[in-house]
Amino acid sequence: MRTTHSPSHTYTEPPARVREALSRRTHKMAAVDDVLAALPDIPPAVADHDGQIEQLAGVSVVHRFVDAPGDSRQVRWHLVECGPADGEVVVFLHGVPDSWWQWHHALEALGSTYRCIAIDLKGYGQSEKGTGDYRQEGVAVQLKALLDQLDIDRFSLITHDRGTPVGDHLVAQMGERVVRYGRGQQHLWHLHPDLHQAMFTGPEPTGSSATPVAWSPSPTPASPSAPSLRPTWCAPSRSSATPA
Repeated sequence: MRTTHSPSHTYTEPPARVREALSRRTHKMAAVDDVLAALPDIPPAVADHDGQIEQLAGVSVVHRFVDAPGDSRQVRWHLVECGPADGEVVVFLHGVPDSWWQWHHALEALGSTYRCIAIDLKGYGQSEKGTGDYRQEGVAVQLKALLDQLDIDRFSLITHDRGTPVGDHLVAQMGERVVRYGRGQQHLWHLHPDLHQAMFTGPEPTGSSATPVAWSPSPTPASPSAPSLRPTWCAPSRSSATPA
């Protein structure tokens, strides 16, 4: 049996064992607070500031906070940059639930030759976490505005996981400006919508795990094109004050 959720996609109905496993997931979530309570206390990371320099292995990165148009207003992005100002530009988009730090080994390897820019995606790390357009295409439009704000013309793009569908839309919009595209795999791009909602929007966390730090859209059956806001939980960006 097949379930149609939109005119453009038809999904295979998940097996009964999968739905049964998801129903048991609620009980497992109850143990999350017990696990967290057993962990040692860690002081919160100190926020970076614009122009702050962080030393990696063999390369220094500069933290930048840049306002660019988006959501009918300005969106504040956090990114790190390294390499020669006149070098070929390489832009990095991370996955879930990471930040720019996912790419620190790549920055160390390429930063002496290329101008590397690793961006905290909207809703992650130290970038904007307010309500707004979090659709893949919408974030790509806002990223394009950021790259324009940075006066970046031609660039190579490297993506992973959550950054990949955003990267796909970005390349579609800016294809003539993209020199190369290193497309990382995005496992959940065609996940059945019912499973996506069950895995990422419920059950609602409780106790110490119930602090939302970002919001992401989830289409409602009544209006597939209009996103509603649901909380999602993301890892904070690594600060220079955090031990390696």
